[in-house]
Amino acid sequence: MIPRGSFARVSFALSVLASVLVHFEVANAAAQSSVSDNARTITVSLPGPFNGCSFLDAGANPTSDAVLDLIRPSAFLTNTNGNLAGEGGSLASAELTSLQPETVVYTIAPRQHWSNGAVFDGRDLVAWWLRARALASVQSDGYRAIKTLTLSDHALTMTAVFATTYANWNLLFRDVEARGFEPGCALSNLTSNPSLGPYRVTNVTASRIVLTMNPKWPNDPNRFGRVILTTSGVIPSSSTTPFANYSLVVNRAQEQALSAHPSVLSHIGTSSNIEEITFAPQSPLTRSLAVREALSWSLNRQTLINQLFGAVTFSPSIAASAIFSQGQSAYPGFSGSGPSTQTTTTTVPSTSGPVPSLVDCRTCAFNALRAAAFRHNSSGWVNANGGALKLRLAVGPSAVDDATAALVVSQWHNAGITATEQVVKSDEAAAQMAATNVVDTAIFARPTLTAPSYTARSWSGPAYADTFPSGIRSSPVTTLFESANSNFNPVAANTTWLMLDQSIMTSFWVRPLFTSPSLEEWASSISGVVGGLSVSGFLDQETSWNSISISHS
Repeated sequence: MIPRGSFARVSFALSVLASVLVHFEVANAAAQSSVSDNARTITVSLPGPFNGCSFLDAGANPTSDAVLDLIRPSAFLTNTNGNLAGEGGSLASAELTSLQPETVVYTIAPRQHWSNGAVFDGRDLVAWWLRARALASVQSDGYRAIKTLTLSDHALTMTAVFATTYANWNLLFRDVEARGFEPGCALSNLTSNPSLGPYRVTNVTASRIVLTMNPKWPNDPNRFGRVILTTSGVIPSSSTTPFANYSLVVNRAQEQALSAHPSVLSHIGTSSNIEEITFAPQSPLTRSLAVREALSWSLNRQTLINQLFGAVTFSPSIAASAIFSQGQSAYPGFSGSGPSTQTTTTTVPSTSGPVPSLVDCRTCAFNALRAAAFRHNSSGWVNANGGALKLRLAVGPSAVDDATAALVVSQWHNAGITATEQVVKSDEAAAQMAATNVVDTAIFARPTLTAPSYTARSWSGPAYADTFPSGIRSSPVTTLFESANSNFNPVAANTTWLMLDQSIMTSFWVRPLFTSPSLEEWASSISGVVGGLSVSGFLDQETSWNSISISHS
C-alpha cells in the first residue's frame, strides 16, 4: 500500500540530540491504472453508527476519525500497520528542527482552499491549537506541550516551540477544522462544515455517508470519484461491484457468508482493540491485591478464546500486554495464529516455577484467597466475616463485550465467585464506573492507537473521560510514563513502555484477555487493499485502491 502523498521516512540516531532535522517530502502519486476510477463508485462498510464529531470532540470514535481523514487536513495519517505516515496535500511538510527546545516547522501548500472558498493557511492551525489546548481531553496532551506558535508573513509556514518535550509530535494537527465553525457531533456538521481533502460529504445519515471527490486535491488523481460509506456489511450480489468491508465481528456466520461469495477476497487479522477486565481501586473487594490476583488467575483465557472464536480460522493469543494490541510491532507476546491455521490452538501456558503472575492458574487463585482469609463453602467463597465474594460487573455495549462477559461470569461461577452484570452505553462508561468504584470490575474493549502514550494515559496524568480512567496513580508508573513520552528513540521508548505495562499488569489492576480479531472483505474487482489494524488504517488507504478488469470464462 502506498499512503496518499506519503512523506519519505527519515530516521535519526540516538546520539543526535542538539540539532535534528526530520523533513518529509510529498512522494509521487501511486502508479495509475489505464482506466480512470473517477467515474466509479465504491461502497465501504465500517462499524457504525456514524456521527459528525470533530477529531477533538468527546464523542469521536475510530470510525468518525477515519471518515474525517478523507475530508479534513492532517499532518500525519495512520497506515495499515498502525504507524503514522505523512499525509502531504495541504500540509506539504513537517520538520522536527531542534530538540533543545523541541521545535517543529509546518509548511502549508500554497493556494489551498476550503470547500466554501476560504483560504486554508497557518491561521487555521493556530485556531485549532487554541481550541485543543483548552480541552479536558487526552487528545490535547501534545497541544498543551506547545509553548508558542509563530506564523510567517504569508501564514504558509508555522513554527511550534514546545515548553516540554513531546516525542509523539506527529500525533498533532490531524483532521483540522476550519476557523469559526462550532464543534459538536451533529451529523449535519459533516455537510455544513467546510472540507479540505480527497473528498467532501454530500449526503449523510447515521448509517450512510456519501462522499464525492475533490477534483482539486493534488494527490491520487485516479481515485474513486464517489464513496458510499455504510454500516450494513452486506456483500453485493455482483462480483464486479467495487466494495470493501471492515468489521470487528468475526464468527461462523461471517465465514458462511464469505463461502457463498467465492470471488470475494478477505483477510482475518488483529484489530487495535484489547478486550480487558479492569478492577476498581477502592472497592471493598478489589482494593485487595489477593482478590484481584484470584479473579485474574481463576480465568482460563485460552478456553474463553476458544469458545468465542473456535469456529473460525483465526484465534487470538492470550493477551500479553495491557497497552499494546497483538498486531503492533512492540507487542511482547506471540503475534497470533493467523488465518493460515485452520484449527484453534488449545495450548495452556505452564504454571510451574515461580508465581505465574501473567499466566492463568486456578490453583494459584484459590491459594491467594485462602491466604487473604477467604474460605470456601457450599455457596462459594466467603471472607472472614461470612461475606460472599460477589462482584458488581459493568459490561461494554458491543456483542464481543457481552459474549466475553458471559463466559467470564460462567468461569467465575464455576470457581465459586458470583458476579452480577450491568451493560452500559460505552466502553468509556464501563471504565469510568470501575475507576470511581461504582462497580467492582468492568469488561470492555480498550482501543490502542498509534502511540502507546494514549493507552497508558489511563494510569498517568489527569483522569480525563476519554483516557479510559483507571483511578490508579503511582509515582513509579508516572515516572515511566514521562520518561517514555519524552524519548525520541522508539526502541528505547518501547522498552520503557513495556516496563510500565508490566508494572500495571503485575499489580493486577487490569487483566488483558485478548486482542479482538477483525475481518476485511473486498471485491476481487479492486486492487491495492491491505488488511489494517484499525478502521482508520483500513479507510485511509482507500485513495490508493484501483479497479481492475475481471475476465469471465
